[in-house]
Amino acid sequence: MIFLRSFLFLHICVLLSASGYAADSIDPVNPPKGRFTDEWAEVYMSGGKVGYSHSTMAREGDLIHTELTMKIDLGRVGQPVSIGVSQKTTETLQGAPVTFESAQDLSVMTMGMKGRVKDGKVTIVQSQYGMDQEQTFDFPKGALMSWGLFRESLLKGFEPGTKYTQRVYEPGIRLDDAITANTTVGDIETFDKKGKTYRGRRVSVVMQSPVGEMEMVSWIDDNGSPVRAQVPMPGLGNLEILASDQETALSDFVPPELFLATTIKANRSIDRKATRVKYRIRSRDKDIAIGDLPDYAGQSATVQPDGSVEVIVRRASHEMSRAKPEDADKIDLSEYLTGNLMINIDDPELQSLSKRASKGENEPFALGDNLRRFVTDYVENKNLNIGFATASEVCRNREGDCSEHGVLLAALGRLCGLPSRVAVGVVYMAAYGGQSNVFGYHMWTQFYIDHRWIDFDAALRETECSPIRIAFATSSLKNTGMADLSLPLINKIGAIDIEILEVETNSGTR
Repeated sequence: MIFLRSFLFLHICVLLSASGYAADSIDPVNPPKGRFTDEWAEVYMSGGKVGYSHSTMAREGDLIHTELTMKIDLGRVGQPVSIGVSQKTTETLQGAPVTFESAQDLSVMTMGMKGRVKDGKVTIVQSQYGMDQEQTFDFPKGALMSWGLFRESLLKGFEPGTKYTQRVYEPGIRLDDAITANTTVGDIETFDKKGKTYRGRRVSVVMQSPVGEMEMVSWIDDNGSPVRAQVPMPGLGNLEILASDQETALSDFVPPELFLATTIKANRSIDRKATRVKYRIRSRDKDIAIGDLPDYAGQSATVQPDGSVEVIVRRASHEMSRAKPEDADKIDLSEYLTGNLMINIDDPELQSLSKRASKGENEPFALGDNLRRFVTDYVENKNLNIGFATASEVCRNREGDCSEHGVLLAALGRLCGLPSRVAVGVVYMAAYGGQSNVFGYHMWTQFYIDHRWIDFDAALRETECSPIRIAFATSSLKNTGMADLSLPLINKIGAIDIEILEVETNSGTR
């Protein structure tokens, strides 16, 4: 499922944006010419080494060139997942971004991005499978990238109690705006790792996101060089980076099993013939709000006095409703019909595929059923070892998990005139990976039919979807990447409990 990849990618973006360079008494106003940093580190998660990171900085004339890379190998129910992220920037000596580029290698899929900042605008070109999409936004005033952030930290210094705020521009997290980072320098701390005792000054960076705060903690030595960095991953422990030499960084990967650690145990089973299910979701942390779940035809959520949320999910109905909602004509569906990087409706292969899938059907529910059945069968290699692919990628490779099914079905819907979006959340599974009666993170498709959003799930072979899904968020995928999709979930993984209160079938409620 999508969320281990997207959640991890979000944290990699944070780490690449806010740490990773040695100071070694570098003059932040006039750094030396040529390469002046070259740092290697090991990456740990769930108690095991999963990869490495490498960062460099070099000066050419009045420009600073940075390069950061990270490679991680994971296990997902016995299937390998490899994630590679690299980022390059060109910035002025004063820390103003000029150009940047990044590449995300997620198993068999690679996505690229290039950007240029000029005259207060940022122009971004995203590329995949030989197709480009260009977008231009106002560049957030005062936002910094790699060298600018590092330079600012040197200027502020590392005296205990030092505090400052920065605006971080990380297009892997958000294309059209910056994220606020609040930095606090703490005291010297010691810690043990790999049988050794390390010493470093604690530096806390709190990143402000649309769903709350995320804290990254680094430890630096007396010269400002990084010793260790941590980002919490709810339910999975910490993503940790430990400074090392190149040989050590590149050796001895032991991919941990992560997917099963993120499942949520159910208190009872759900009959797949259920027509309505009532759930209660509770947070284990009073600071984590869960009352932002979407309401649509198949789901309604109500916040309770104790802070829990009761969610009622109904089986998808394909009967036409008699009454037209009063605000039906005011709803703007344009972004659910147009293309974007994930759903390239100008791709001729996708256009050809949509004609095959529709079979000439025009009635919306029947058309949606045709598309769902086609995608279920078309994605013939149903595995967990692919990244979050675009519809064009799935069209050609015919492999993937729930996210690939969901994106391809959404694309075919738009090409056939059905407004589409994806839903992300959890799904009940009677058995998975040796576990029984659990909820796992999931993604599926919704079509706007008869003035309402209706669930279609190609991965689980359902057209009139059973009420075993709880949507945490929905997205048109406009300007959305994996990190952005994971935002509604990052503070819920490992931090919520789901209780099944009622299961209603045609024969009654129990």
